[in-house]
Formats: sequence, structure tokens, C-alpha cells
Amino acid sequence: MKHPAYPIRPNKTVDRLMLIDVLRRLEGMGKISEYTYHSLGGPFLEDFRLLYDFFPDLPMVSIENDKETHKRQKFHLPCRSTILELDELRHYLDQYDAKGRKSIFWLDYTKLEYQAFTDFMGLLTSVADGSVIKLTLRAEPSDYWDSSGDKKKDKEKIAVFARQFAALLPLAAKHPPSDFKKLAELLQDMLRIAVERILPAGNGRCFQLVSSFCYADGDGMATFTGIVCAEADRHKFCNLFKDWPFAHLKWQAPVKIKVPFLSTKERLHLQQFLPCHKRRGSTLHNALGYRVDNDRNESIEGMSQYADFHKYYPYLMKTIP
Repeated sequence: MKHPAYPIRPNKTVDRLMLIDVLRRLEGMGKISEYTYHSLGGPFLEDFRLLYDFFPDLPMVSIENDKETHKRQKFHLPCRSTILELDELRHYLDQYDAKGRKSIFWLDYTKLEYQAFTDFMGLLTSVADGSVIKLTLRAEPSDYWDSSGDKKKDKEKIAVFARQFAALLPLAAKHPPSDFKKLAELLQDMLRIAVERILPAGNGRCFQLVSSFCYADGDGMATFTGIVCAEADRHKFCNLFKDWPFAHLKWQAPVKIKVPFLSTKERLHLQQFLPCHKRRGSTLHNALGYRVDNDRNESIEGMSQYADFHKYYPYLMKTIP
């Protein structure tokens, strides 16, 4: 029952705040309190705490199958409007009945398994129109490419991947890419195929992708967010995101989140140079006057990432209890 160090994963934190941005824009179509949020909250219920801060009237449900983690969740309960369900995710989804109420689902998986796509495809038909589904999948090339260079092991792992995901793989995909970002792209292609299978064009409903990111706080992850809606309403939802700089409305390659680790003092110094739009990475790199990564190019890339995502970057502080 080991859990990741959620509070010190800056890229994951950026991703959480991107969901907040999505929901804020959805308020252009109605109150968020008209939704119910469903998620795998983990021991600290970080996303629930954050959502309560921004949307205190949003009903929320956490799904957890481990009894000890469930007890820990009770200790970290952020508000009375959160229901803690002790249940297997599969069983919860099988029993789920929208009853005409819109939902926000965040299916956040630590492993890449076909069942994750099955869960997602099931929700496409069971949620009410206007509902949001966010799917986070493991996208770690080292799961398939052995670091020791053992080609036999690679071949075996790739064969397992091909068998497991055969029904969703694009024709051109013969094996999982060894590059993290390309693997995230492949997972997005597989998601698109899953959508086309369940909601083919012309059936009256669609899944409109609104964001697509990949990041690595250790292991690689890919995360996709979209809205299930009537095809006739697709343009209305797209209009809500047309001026959002992180919008992904046409299944283009996922945006990589790779913010550098910066001290509070460094961030306060960089604040005077933000926002910057031209040569963002170089401008902030020169403002610091030293590298924050392995080499100059990586440092400039990190500074460019910080320019893009600085408003979402978490503050980590040491205090005396």
C-alpha cells in the first residue's frame, strides 16, 4: 500500500490545475454545482481538497478499494460534501447511474492496462450529455524497453503489449515507442480509436477532446480530458476553449509538462520578467544567469516550460509545526 508523494509532484500539480481551468470554462454552459465529481482520490484526497477550494458546492465521490487507505481518507476528508466509497472501481462503474445528472470523472491509473480503456468506453455511453471524462494513463517506455539492452526481454514485452492492445492500436503501430512523448501520442491515438468505436460519427453524440498532456514526476504519464455531448452542441463547447492557450480540440500531439524545480527565491526573481512571449526560455535563463538543468538547452527548455505554466506551479514551504 505504497503511495506516491503527491504534494511534491509539480507536474502532477500543474495537471490538476488544468482540470480547474477546464471546469471554470464549463461554467459558461451552467453551474459546476450541477455536476458530481467522481475520482480515485488516494490517501490524501488532493484533487478533492483543490476542487473544494474552487467549487465548494460541487458534490464529490471518492472510490477506494483498500480498507486502510479508506480509513486514511476519512482523516483527510476536506469537506462534508465528499462521499467516500469503499468499492472496486469496476463495480462502482458497473453500478453507476447518471439519472440525468452531469458528471466529472477522473480515471487515474498507475498501470497501463486494457481495462482502463474498457472503463473509459463504458462511461462514454453511461454519462449524461455535458459530462467531463479525464483519463490518466501510465506512459513509461522502460516498461517495454529493457535498460540493460536485453533484446529478448524487449521482444517479449512488446509482444505482450501488441496482444493486450491489439483492438485499439493504429495500423502503423507495430510496437510501443521507446520515446516518452511518442508513447503518449500513441496512447492518444488509441483513445481516439476507442471513441470512434463507441461514438462513431453520425450517431448523435461525441467526445470532444479539450486537453492533452504528458509529464513525468519519475515515471511517464499521459492525461486526456474531454466532454461527452450531443454532436449538435460540439461547437458550443469548443467555443468555450477557443482562446484557452492549452486547448487541444483536434487530437494534435499532447503538450509536454516539464517544469523545473525552482526555489521560492528564484521564482520571485523571475516574476519581474513575466509574462514573456518571445524567446521565453532564453529570457528567463539569462535572467537567472545559470543553468537549472543538465545543460544549457535543457535549462532553456525548462525555463520555457516555466513561462508557460508558472501560474500553475505549486509553492512548497517548510514550516515549524
